[in-house]
Amino acid sequence: MSAAIASAETFASGRYSKRKRTQVSYHLDDLEYSDTESEFESPQAKKPKAQTTKPLPKRKIFPFLDLPAEIRNTIYNYTLCDPSGIKFVGTYHKKRRVATRVSTKYPSSGGRYDSPTSKRVVEDVLDADGNYAPLVPSLLAVNKQIYSEGIDILYGNQLTFADSFALYSFLINLGPARAQRLKKLRVLGWLHSRGLKVYNNACFAALAWATNLTSLVVHVHINKYCSPRRAADQFYRDAFPWLEAVSAAKGKHGAALDVVTLDETALSDSWVSCNSDESVLTPKEKAEQFKAELAKCLDEHRDMVLKKPKNKMAKKVKS
Repeated sequence: MSAAIASAETFASGRYSKRKRTQVSYHLDDLEYSDTESEFESPQAKKPKAQTTKPLPKRKIFPFLDLPAEIRNTIYNYTLCDPSGIKFVGTYHKKRRVATRVSTKYPSSGGRYDSPTSKRVVEDVLDADGNYAPLVPSLLAVNKQIYSEGIDILYGNQLTFADSFALYSFLINLGPARAQRLKKLRVLGWLHSRGLKVYNNACFAALAWATNLTSLVVHVHINKYCSPRRAADQFYRDAFPWLEAVSAAKGKHGAALDVVTLDETALSDSWVSCNSDESVLTPKEKAEQFKAELAKCLDEHRDMVLKKPKNKMAKKVKS
């Protein structure tokens, strides 16, 4: 055996060349390898930066609240008040009943509800377009202080409604808190058709929130008969929710009688024949008789509520 050939004992004893070799591992580490990895990765989309509006420098912000209170009130009167009153008609918008202010843009608007009274209101506004005052109620949305200072001026306007449908559509979208700020209302139409007369009662049910009214003027025949007694009966049937709510809020029975006023046309002689004794009364006498009859209706209801129930004695059955 030649010296070049190592014996088996040499390998068995571990005596072999001590040269260092780099260890190569062909084992794939499952933890470091993923099937989703790719040599060609798509670049990640950059997130859009949020657009932030820079606040205006102080030199460009008008110091409105630094103005004297008298000047601010003058600005409120110019932007939130219409001396001729604000006129509303009932309409529909996105399947909702709403009240819209009559202006030159109203005839071209869609979803309108045109009653005979609303047509007259629109014609009157269009004929007197010079008196139309554009309002800026968005001024109240600036901050809480401006809202608290100007909200009563806006709702202090005289609000005129074409009919009870317009009044109902206005109130159901107003809410109780703002309804308590209403001051002066006018109703120009009373609905008598079978499908719409229900709004006469519904509008006063919604008006029960408005217990701070100072004036409610009715400019139309409440009943087809011109009798003050029949008009009072019909008005009580329709308006009793509001009449009783005002009495409860004021703590005075019949407090609403000081608020309600009937225009001369409301009790004027209509096309239906009237009682000869009542037809000779003056408009002032008719208005006084109307309130007297309305007070009787309120008294009858109060007496019925306060009336003590009768004690029914059970009959003794003879054994």
